Amino acid sequence: MNPYLRIIVPFFLLVTFGFLSGCKDPVVYLSPVEQFEKDLTIIDDYLAKKGITPSIEPNSEIRYVIHNPGTGANPTATDKVNVTYKGQLIPSDEIFDQNTSGISFNLNNLITAWQITIPLLKEGGSMTIYAPSYYCYGPSGSGKIPANACLTFDIGLIQIQ
Repeated sequence: MNPYLRIIVPFFLLVTFGFLSGCKDPVVYLSPVEQFEKDLTIIDDYLAKKGITPSIEPNSEIRYVIHNPGTGANPTATDKVNVTYKGQLIPSDEIFDQNTSGISFNLNNLITAWQITIPLLKEGGSMTIYAPSYYCYGPSGSGKIPANACLTFDIGLIQIQ
């Protein structure tokens, strides 16, 4: 083998590998507790930037603002609810899904963030929730929602069915 190739080929491979590996941010894996703390920091910074002072659900630490509490009964975990919603990523505000005409779901089949917060409303009520990834789609993400994404939802409870 040519002596120059013995030097050039490994050098070329080393430089190429170094260049390609530098093109992507390294993946950092956090424990669930560390991820939750990071999510709360992201959400609190987002809310502070927007000048929003939320209520905090004490058991989950989900942040929320009730715009209209509604009237009548609150839904229970086993109820079917008809809702409008808009889901956005925090902090980019990119909309990943919405329904403005109303759609029905069994509450116990929804993401945990909705299971916890929708029962805070009565029919006709509306709220915005700011949820850590743990209560949404977690480290797996879903469709347009990346892994460990903090989400905000504008939710209107039209009817308990």
